[in-house]
This record gives sequence, C-alpha cells and structure tokens, in this order.
Amino acid sequence: MPVTLSIVTPSYNQRDFLEETLRSVISQRDQIHEYIVLDGGSTDGSVDLIRSYAPWISYWHSEPDKGQSDAIDRGFKRCTGDYLFWLNSDDLLLPGALKRVRHALDRNPHWDALTGYHVSIDQQSRIQHAYRIPGESRRLAAAGVLHVCQQTCFFRRSLYEKLGGLDLSLHCVMDTDLWLRMLDSGSKWGHIPEYLAAFRKHADAKGVSQTWAQRYHQEGQNLSEKFAFFGAPSVKHRIGRLLYRASQIAGGRYALAALDTARWRGRKVQEVFGPFEAREPAPGGASATSTTGGGARVG
Repeated sequence: MPVTLSIVTPSYNQRDFLEETLRSVISQRDQIHEYIVLDGGSTDGSVDLIRSYAPWISYWHSEPDKGQSDAIDRGFKRCTGDYLFWLNSDDLLLPGALKRVRHALDRNPHWDALTGYHVSIDQQSRIQHAYRIPGESRRLAAAGVLHVCQQTCFFRRSLYEKLGGLDLSLHCVMDTDLWLRMLDSGSKWGHIPEYLAAFRKHADAKGVSQTWAQRYHQEGQNLSEKFAFFGAPSVKHRIGRLLYRASQIAGGRYALAALDTARWRGRKVQEVFGPFEAREPAPGGASATSTTGGGARVG
C-alpha cells in the first residue's frame, strides 16, 4: 500500500502569509491523506480565510491554545496517516514536493524520517538563499552536526507517538528536541536531494524576533545539557563540524547552493518553482467549524 501523509498547519494572526501557505499545500491535495489547520484564535481575519479553504481541509478550528507546540501536537493526535509533517502558517511547500516525498518513502519503507533541500524567503516571498543540506544521522549528531530543516522533515507517526510527541514546555527548540530524541532512539533517516520547502524569515518570526531571543538562548542551553552527546563543547564536535564543512565543499553542495542562490535571489518563489494551483476539493473536507472550539469534520 502507498504511504499516507498527514499535514498540520498551526496558525495564529499571520493572515498576510497564511493564504500562500494554504495554497502551497492544497495545490498538492491529491498527495495528502488529511490536512488539518489549527488556529489559536486569530483576530486578524485568518479565520475567514481558513473558512474559505474549508472544502480542501479535513479538519480545522479556531480556539485558544497553549502555543505553537500545543497546536501542532493537538493536530497530530487527530492524524491517521503513516507519516506526519507540520507546516507553519508563514512557510511554504514547493510544487511537487509531496509527490517526491511519497515516492521516496514508498521506495524506502525502512525510513522513519526524511529531509531535503530548502530555500529561505522574505516577507514578499522573494528567495534569499538556497540550502543543499545533506541527510541526518545519529553519528553526525554525535559529531556536533545537526541541520534538520523542519520545513522539509517528514516522520513516521508511530515513531512520534512512541517518543511521546513534542515537549509542550518548549516553544522555540521543540523541533530540535524532537529530532534528537528520534535520532537517539535509533530511527533511520533518509534524504531527498531536491528542494522541498521555503522557510520564511521576517521580523515577527521566532527565529528572528528579539522578543524570543532570550527564550531561544535558554531553551538551547537546556537542550545541550539534555543531549550531551550532541551539545557538549568538545574537540570531537569541533572536528566533526570542520569535517562536515569540508564534505560540503568536496561534494560540491556549497558551490551548487551558491549558484542556485545567485540565480534565484530576489525572485518570487512561485516564479522559480511554479505556481500553487488549486486542486479539486477533497472528499470529506471540513464544511463548518466553530471559532470558540470544537470545529467540525465531515466524512
């Protein structure tokens, strides 16, 4: 049986970016088992926008939550697909990404997770940089090398459940914590050497905003202590990172990524990778919801 993908989008007051995010997923709706959108009670018009795309969405609601990690975990608890993925409401899936992911997982049933290449974009969806990051493994993590791009990471639902899901006390490094637990558990990771997603950098993004800087720093320190095999400031790690950079250069990935960046910088992501064309609504899409809780699911 072909593998099935479940996708969750957590959302809160990001209407300016949300429609492009939704379209980037819905344009590939034929590759998705279920698509869940959980809004944290937005007041900027996001709810009306999500409602307009309800025929393509399996389930959605808009109600207060305890933050991004809580919303993602709530969504995953509703999922029934073989593999899980979350896409934040300001990031994008690139055209054809899900077909490539499903094909790779069907051909490699031993993979518990996979990653791929990505680009970073600005507020106007203009490409800033291209990144050809190779695959991940516990061996590399133990050498101090971990570059998982969350926007390209798909993982087995049974593994997520086995590990207890996201740590809901974390708001900045919950993804890194999850990757390290997955790697430490002995999971098998694969890689697709193609561009799968766009990571948006803007003033209000957690990774950019100074409001979150102290929280990032503290959570990062705690993570290094929790996973000493990865975070310890050792000679082994310094050498490991140097060897990683050397392999990127020798393998040509740095040069090719620099070439891609030079060709694409300043161009809109849809101009480079193609438009997000809407597909027919999925059978059983959500036809109603509640802005105070509960939501609705049809089918």
